[in-house]
Amino acid sequence: MISAIIVTFNEELFIHSIIDELEKQLQVEFEILLADGGSTDRTIDFAHQRGIEIISCRKGKSCQMNDAAKKAKGDILFFVHADMKFPKHTLSEIQQHIENGFDGGGFANVFDEHNDKIKRIGNLLNFRFFDKREQSDKGIFYGDNGIFVRKKAFDALGGFKEIPIMEDYEFSKRLSKQFNTVKISDPFITVSARRHAKAGFWKTRLQWVLIRVLFKWGISPRLLVRWYGDVR
Repeated sequence: MISAIIVTFNEELFIHSIIDELEKQLQVEFEILLADGGSTDRTIDFAHQRGIEIISCRKGKSCQMNDAAKKAKGDILFFVHADMKFPKHTLSEIQQHIENGFDGGGFANVFDEHNDKIKRIGNLLNFRFFDKREQSDKGIFYGDNGIFVRKKAFDALGGFKEIPIMEDYEFSKRLSKQFNTVKISDPFITVSARRHAKAGFWKTRLQWVLIRVLFKWGISPRLLVRWYGDVR
């Protein structure tokens, strides 16, 4: 069984949509858990109305994902953001790849708006002039890639490191180093471009690049997250 874990904090605008996306999934046994970090809007009320199991978690994505994973009944964990959209066979693709011997991975993604512009800026800032491979092609997955993992592998790694930013990057590097991972290119996940639209296209992409570089240099995530901010 797959445990689809929706990570939320004040996501009332998207919560119905992501539940719809998960409930339309075909041919797979799964459960939906809402890992909420203390929402003050109507996120919890809307999830209750839809009959979704709610896990009250410590605030922060890493803590929320770890707390929810402890409650999950599935053999496979699938970490979902509220603004994602994906085809009806997404969960069955996860199951198939796990059955084929992979321990985890993530999906290719596109943005729901301005995708070509965002990807083009990303290529420029990452100096991908000839080699167009993204981080996910190298086994590095972020939350927007829809990280999935065998529960046994997740537990063996000790879950996500509880840091305020780059927890997905840090986890996927350990996962890819110790286990067999895969990038699923079909189907792909569609994610919201809301941060780019609100904070600025060049600013957002530049932040992503610099935060990754500074994190690799050992700069504290607690300092980096102050620069990143929340756009909701």
